[in-house]
Amino acid sequence: MEKLLNLLLDLPKMVNEKLPMNSFNKMMDNSEGSMKKWTGTAFTVGALVLLIVTLISVVSTGMDSFQASSGLGQVSVILCLLILIYAAFPIAQVVRSAGDSLSSSKSNSVDFIFKDFITTNIKVLGHVTALAALFGAICSTIGWLLNSNGMTMNVDLYSGAAYAYALPIDATATFLEMVRLDFIGGVISDFFTWDLTGSTATGYTIDGIVAVGWEYAQVILILAKLYLALALYHFFYGIVSTLSKWIRSPFLPFKNS
Repeated sequence: MEKLLNLLLDLPKMVNEKLPMNSFNKMMDNSEGSMKKWTGTAFTVGALVLLIVTLISVVSTGMDSFQASSGLGQVSVILCLLILIYAAFPIAQVVRSAGDSLSSSKSNSVDFIFKDFITTNIKVLGHVTALAALFGAICSTIGWLLNSNGMTMNVDLYSGAAYAYALPIDATATFLEMVRLDFIGGVISDFFTWDLTGSTATGYTIDGIVAVGWEYAQVILILAKLYLALALYHFFYGIVSTLSKWIRSPFLPFKNS
C-alpha cells in the first residue's frame, strides 16, 4: 500500500520527466540568474523598435512638410530629413548600449533592480532626449539660415524623461518637506519643469537666431536635469542601502573609551 502511494505521489514527476522538449522547469529555476540577460535583450529589441518608429515618424513628417513647402522650404526639409534619419541611429544605439551594460552587470539582484536598472533608464531617457533636442536645434539652424520652417523630430520624449526623473524628484521633495525646507524642493521642481524652447526659430531675424540659441541651450539644460536626477537618486539610494545594512546588523556609532 505504501509503495503504491509513493508511486502515485511520484507520478507527476515521472510524467514531467518523460515529456518531450520539456525544459520549462529548468528555465524557471534559472530565471533569476538570467534576469540580466533578458533585460539586456529587451533593451536590444527596444532599440530596434525605437529605430523603426523614429524612421517612420521622420520620413512621414518629412513627406508632409515637403508637400506643404516650396522653394528654399523644400531644400530645408530635405536637409533636415537627411539629418534626422542620421540621428535615428545614434539615438537607437543609446538604448542598445544600455542593454549591453545591464546584461553584463555584476550587481546582485537587489542592486540590479533598484540601482542599475533605474539609473540606466534615467540615463537612457536623458541621453535620447538630449540627442533629439540637439539634432532638432541643428534643423532649426538650417531653417533659420534658409528662412524657412524646416522640420523637427516628431517623437514625444520630454514626457518620458519627466517620468524617469519623477522618482528622485518626489523623493527629494518629500525629504525636504520633512526637514522643513519646502522652498528648496519647490526650486528643484521648478528647475525640472523649466523649458527654454518657447518660440519658433523661423525667419532671418534677430528673434530667429535668439530662438535657435535657446534650442542649443535646451540641450545643456536637459543634460543638467539628467545629472541632477542621477545625483539625487544615488544620494537617496545610498541612504536606504546604508539603513538596510544597519537594520540587518544594528550598532551604535560610538567608540568605547
